[in-house]
Amino acid sequence: MAEEFATRAQAMDYLGKALPQATAANPKYTAKGDGALSRWLTDEVLFAADASGAVKVTMRESYWQTQAGKTTPGTHEAAFSLAEVKISDFSAPDDLTPEGAPARGVIFTCAKPGCIAALWSGQPSRADKTDIYIQDDATRAKILAALRRLQSQ
Repeated sequence: MAEEFATRAQAMDYLGKALPQATAANPKYTAKGDGALSRWLTDEVLFAADASGAVKVTMRESYWQTQAGKTTPGTHEAAFSLAEVKISDFSAPDDLTPEGAPARGVIFTCAKPGCIAALWSGQPSRADKTDIYIQDDATRAKILAALRRLQSQ
């Protein structure tokens, strides 16, 4: 699928539009452990190249979780260099769709600890991984191909 994106610019343009649409199309997920219902939306994806040519990504998300009748909203921002992460398709068996299927998505895992700078509702933290749920198989595969295209020169 990587051949679908002849240039990095094409991959960036695609991702900037496709990620918000893909997360908006996701179902609400129920956590196996505590029954919390959650919804995550990608609000914005930004790209910048560093001096070495590696692509830096900043993703901004909003979410809400409902448990025991109480809904809590929040925000999440993750910033990282694609040169410092492994990108993979993944399944999250602890978060389920209304049909009982595991959540599916794309995960970014650090090659070295702490490569992802994150903000959780404005509070800074460092992480070794972050993910995006993208339930639709074809959309997830194309997003994964675009992200991998950005890892190449």
